[in-house]
Amino acid sequence: MSFPTPYAGTYYPIYNSGPNQYIPPTDSMPFDKISAIFVAFAHAYPTPAGGAELQLEQGQPCEPDRLPLLTLTARTVNPDIKILISLGWGQNDWTYISDDYTSGVNSFPASVVALIRQYQLDGFDIDDESINGTSGSITQDNFDAVIANIRNALDAASVEDKKPYYLTITPADGCGQVDTTNMNCFDLINAQCYGGSFPSNFKSLGYPANQIAWGIDTEPTTPDYPALSDYEGLAGIFNWTLSADSAHNYEYTLKIASDVGYPPSA
Repeated sequence: MSFPTPYAGTYYPIYNSGPNQYIPPTDSMPFDKISAIFVAFAHAYPTPAGGAELQLEQGQPCEPDRLPLLTLTARTVNPDIKILISLGWGQNDWTYISDDYTSGVNSFPASVVALIRQYQLDGFDIDDESINGTSGSITQDNFDAVIANIRNALDAASVEDKKPYYLTITPADGCGQVDTTNMNCFDLINAQCYGGSFPSNFKSLGYPANQIAWGIDTEPTTPDYPALSDYEGLAGIFNWTLSADSAHNYEYTLKIASDVGYPPSA
């Protein structure tokens, strides 16, 4: 399945607080101009049984309250909005996930489904950066196998719950961990064009252009916005982050919506 288009995406941090991080959601925010929110972040943590489990970020005690408030507020404004939880970076996640897989415990995919169901979300995103660095280590073969297992777990849950659950990935540095073995497991690839990843990287693998998005970073004073020729034929555009764009009075959120045609005209 492919991700709903036209696509106007944004990341929404629920960690810490203040500029460029968490800001309380309100019904005056332009959720009606956003087709999908990627909530930053959840992480993988080791379990006593030797596996790994997806949880909201430890050390961020407000996240379990912030996430339901965000989903309620956004869906009240825009009932069609999709909300996914994003697996963050820089906290050794993939070492724990690799150990979960190689040990045979393989509890991580089920924990992804459990967290999505607990918070009534629409899917799971992977912030694909610093893997085999600060985000922990995993071989490419094991990464491919884990992705297939997550895809299968989401598909089974979709059948049981009678609703689609999406799997997306947001790579930096070229293709990141996306390859021809795992790419068809993903419904959308968000290219971190502000982090050295571009749609051309994934087109060269044979991944469909209309399932790739151009990414912008709205933290700088003047974000680098793509030309029409950059994003034409793609799924759409996403931005990191909505809270950062609040400092621009949501200029780029509104521009993305206008440029990709979201919401679609009746």
